[in-house]
Amino acid sequence: MRLHQLSRSSPLRLLLWLEWVLLGIVMVLIPVSRLAHTQSSVGLNGMGLLIFSTMGLVFPTRRWQKLLYTLAEFGVLLLLALVGQIPLFQLLFLALVIRNCVLFEGYTRTIITVLAFVACIVCLINRRVLPFRVASDQLGVFWLGSLLIFGLVILFLQLLVDAVMTERKSRDALAEANVRLQQYAMKVEELATMQERNRIARDIHDSLGHSLTAFNFHLEAAIRLLKVKPSEAEALLLELKQLGGQALADVSQSVAALRADPLGGKSLGAAVAMLVEHFHRSTGVLPTVQINLAQPLSHAYNLAIFRIIQESLTNCCKYADATAVSVIVQPVEQQIQIIVEDNGNGFELEKNTTGFGLQGMQERVQALAGELRISTAPAQGCRVEVWLPLE
Repeated sequence: MRLHQLSRSSPLRLLLWLEWVLLGIVMVLIPVSRLAHTQSSVGLNGMGLLIFSTMGLVFPTRRWQKLLYTLAEFGVLLLLALVGQIPLFQLLFLALVIRNCVLFEGYTRTIITVLAFVACIVCLINRRVLPFRVASDQLGVFWLGSLLIFGLVILFLQLLVDAVMTERKSRDALAEANVRLQQYAMKVEELATMQERNRIARDIHDSLGHSLTAFNFHLEAAIRLLKVKPSEAEALLLELKQLGGQALADVSQSVAALRADPLGGKSLGAAVAMLVEHFHRSTGVLPTVQINLAQPLSHAYNLAIFRIIQESLTNCCKYADATAVSVIVQPVEQQIQIIVEDNGNGFELEKNTTGFGLQGMQERVQALAGELRISTAPAQGCRVEVWLPLE
């Protein structure tokens, strides 16, 4: 039978000490009791009490083991009370009630407590034939008082043990909750670190992507024209210098964006107007812009919309070669619709799903429980459509 030692928690130590006090009282009274007057009775009671005390040091773990364990306890106590005539056997049944409250829960605990009370009454009735120093006319009152007192003692004892066990379970549950909370805190910290890394990567990509792409194109053209057309190569190198300065400015802006508001304290409309102006200077195409928002949005929404439009215009500038671009931000029912559409080259969406720009856009939309739709095909332009739930 698999057994485990009694827990060393403070509440259970208190119950163990209480049980030992009860058993100690009975043990002291065995040699001086006139009920157990024979040598054999003293030996039987001593051996039985030792067995019962030893059983209190270990507890079974499985339900069927607990039932056999409790049945054995009842057998030992009935043997001591009925055969050994051990004194103050009521204290032994109190010890059994304590163990029962530790072993069982719910209705099983109540049933065994009632059985202990009934067994105690049976033992008292059995001893009624023995001489008592109680007047015959007061015998009924004596029995009634004894049963009432013992019943109340058992009741209060069970309530006490229930309170102790409840406190122990609450303490164990609190300790387990603290462990889980620490684990969750570590996971949240790891997730926050990962999200911050992704955010920094998106910001750097969004702010530097266009400048570095143009820089690379101009550098390749300058290398090709260096020997053939030095004058054109020189002009490209001058533009490269400007692009390099722009890239450095973008780096400064990116670092500042990591520390402060990427919108620079501007409204969404003003920030988008700056994007459109930069796009116009770079491509010669002036996008049409419609921003119709009846109510102000939170900073998280404004930043997400700004980055989505910025990434869409950057991709259009790099690849689309478009002659018409439109930007729309408007509420539709309980959602916000963002559309960036061009009539440029388009692309095969299935072959361009791993780009970090699209991935970053998707992550921003998902963070706000929104939906990203991209409609495009070669030579048919591109339409980026985002739906965000209203706050």
